[in-house]
Amino acid sequence: MLSQSAKLCFMVLLLLLAVTACSRDSVPVDPGLTDTIRDASVSQSMCWGTWDVTIDANSGEIELVPERSGDFTANVTRFLQPPISPIELVGMSINMAESDILTGLITMDVTLRHPFPGKTLFRGFDVRGIIHADGGAIGKYDPSAVINPPDGIHMTNPDGFTRWFNQVEFTNYGLLFGYTEGHYAVPNYTSTQTICPYKIHTPSLDPRQPYYQMDYEQRCTFPAIDGFSKRMYRIKFDDTQSPMYRFKYSISANWSRPDPDFAPEYPIEAFDSMANMQEPYMVKIEEYEDIPYYVDEYVAGGNLQFLLTIGDWQAVGGNVLDEISHVWIESPTLFEFPVDVRDTMEFVSSGHDTQATYRIFIEDMFPTALDGQQMLITVESTDPDSFEPQIEGDTSMWVYPDAPLAAYCIGDVPVTNLTPTGEYAYCYFVPDWCATMRYQCASDSQNQLLISNIISQNVEGYYNDFTHIQSWEGKTTSYVWGQNSDALADTCASLGYSFERTHNDYFDPGGSRVVLAVIWSNVNTPLDPPFTQEEAHDMQEFIENGGILIFMCEKSSNMHVPSLDNIFDWLGMLMEYGGGATPESADGWTSNITWHWLTDGVEVYHYFTCGQWLTEDPHVLTLVATEYDEKAVLMYPLPLE
Repeated sequence: MLSQSAKLCFMVLLLLLAVTACSRDSVPVDPGLTDTIRDASVSQSMCWGTWDVTIDANSGEIELVPERSGDFTANVTRFLQPPISPIELVGMSINMAESDILTGLITMDVTLRHPFPGKTLFRGFDVRGIIHADGGAIGKYDPSAVINPPDGIHMTNPDGFTRWFNQVEFTNYGLLFGYTEGHYAVPNYTSTQTICPYKIHTPSLDPRQPYYQMDYEQRCTFPAIDGFSKRMYRIKFDDTQSPMYRFKYSISANWSRPDPDFAPEYPIEAFDSMANMQEPYMVKIEEYEDIPYYVDEYVAGGNLQFLLTIGDWQAVGGNVLDEISHVWIESPTLFEFPVDVRDTMEFVSSGHDTQATYRIFIEDMFPTALDGQQMLITVESTDPDSFEPQIEGDTSMWVYPDAPLAAYCIGDVPVTNLTPTGEYAYCYFVPDWCATMRYQCASDSQNQLLISNIISQNVEGYYNDFTHIQSWEGKTTSYVWGQNSDALADTCASLGYSFERTHNDYFDPGGSRVVLAVIWSNVNTPLDPPFTQEEAHDMQEFIENGGILIFMCEKSSNMHVPSLDNIFDWLGMLMEYGGGATPESADGWTSNITWHWLTDGVEVYHYFTCGQWLTEDPHVLTLVATEYDEKAVLMYPLPLE
C-alpha cells in the first residue's frame, strides 16, 4: 500500500502530466473580437478571466475552473477556454520540492498565454494574476479595505496589492467590469478580501525574478506575439482548512487604443502612458532605517523610519508626487491613527524616470509583540481618482468600490527586543567560510555579491574611513591557514580595498575597515572559549566606531555551543543555537533568500559544508526565508552605549 507521501507525489505527478497535456501549440481564434473592443477608449483595467481554484491537501490535486462569465470588453472568457480556444491559456502546477501541502505551504508555477496571439492591436500592459482569499483585518483609514492578517492566508512573495476585481465590490456580475461567479465554480465559497496580492506577468521577468528587476523600458508589456509568461506563486494557507485550500484567481490587464500610424505592428511606442495602469505600479519598502522595540506589554516604543519607492508610469521625468494625492500609512498595532505622509516625505533618489524613493518618519510607536506588526500603505492616484471605468459614455451602470483609486503595500515591520540606548551597529554571522572565501565553493552563486553588499556599507565612525580588509584567523587551526582566499581577495580588490590574512593571537583591527573572524574549523576541538572577555570588549569598540565585524565558521557539528553563547553575551546580544535537521557536509545551494538591501541581487547562495543554525533570538534578522534552510546570513543589532 502506498504511504501518504507516496500518494501525494503520485497525484502531483499526474497533475503535472495533465497540465502538460493541455499545453499543445494550438492558438485561439478571434471571432469578431476586433469590432467588439474597438469602442473602448482611454485607459482601463480589464479582466482577462476569472477562475475558481481548489487544492486538495491529501492528493495535491488542483481543480482550476474557468468562470464562464468573466469579461473584458466583450465576454472575453470565452476566448480563454475551449471550444473557441483549442487550449487552456492558464496553467498551474505545484512545485513539490518547495511545497509542504499538508501544512498549507503551496508553491506553484502559473503560466499565462495571450488570449489573442498575433493581434498586435491588443498588446497588454501591467498584466496581473490576482489572488482573492479570506480577509480578516479591517482598515482604519478605509474600513472597506479588508486584508489578510499576519496569521491568515497570504502570498509570501507578492509583487504588490490591488483592489481590482475583488469578489466583494465588483458586483456587476456578467458585465464588463464585474466579478462573476462561474456556473462551474466550486460552490459555497466567497472570498472576503478586498485588498489582494498579485504577481506581475510580463515576458521580461523570469518565473522567480523579483518584479523590481523588470525591464522598465518595456513598460511591463504583454505582447500578442510570443505572449507567454510564467511566474512562481507562493501561498501560505491556514492548515486548519486542510484537506481543501480554496481561493479565487483572476487576471487583469490594461490597454488603450494605440496610434494608428504604427499599424499593423503596434510596437510599445504606439501606446502612450495611458495604456498602463493609472495607479502606481510600484509601492516598495526598500529599507528600515529605524525600528521600534518591544520588551513586554509595559516596555515598548521607539520610532519608525524607512525608505519607500513609488513608481507611476505617468510620472515621466520623476514627478511622482504630481501623480499621487495621498500616502496613508496605518497599522492595527504599532500606532493608533492613520497618517498621511505625502507632504512630509523626504526625497532621497530616483532609480528611473517613473520612480522616486522617499524617506518616511513616524514617531511614537507602541508595538504589541515582536512579530505580526504589519502596516498598510495606501498610495492614492490624483487623476483618475476612482475605480470608475475610464471609458467614453455613460458609466453610471457600473458598480465599483466607493474608495479612491490606489495602489497598496503591506509591510511586516521588524521589531527588536533591545531597548534603545543610542544608535545600532551590526555584526554578521556567515556560516561556511569556505563558500565565502574560495572560488572552489562558490560556483554559480552570488556569495561574493553578498559579501560585497556587507563590506561596502557606509557605517558612521572612524574605522569606516579605512580601506583595508583583514581576514583574522588567529583562533583557528593550521588547517584553515592552508586554505586560499582567492574569491574574497578579488572581491576586495574590485571594491578598491586592500586585503590581508592575519594570524594574530589577539583581536587587533588595526587600520581595518572590515575584520572577518574565522574562528571555527572542521578539524580538532574548537577553542573554548574562542575569545576572552577583553577581546569581546575590543570587538564591541570596533563596531561601535564604524567597523564591520563578520564571524565565519565551518559546519555546525564543530561549533561549541557554550562558547557561542559566551561571545554573544559579552557582545551584548542574545543567541540560541539549535538544529533538528543538520544537512550532510556536502555541496548545496539555496535560492530562498529574503530580499533585503544586504541581499540585493543575491538569488542563489552556495554553502559547502555549513550546517544548520536555528536562532530563537527574536531581534535577529534572518536573510534566508525558510524555517529549515537558514544557511546564508544572520544579522544582529548591537546597541551603542
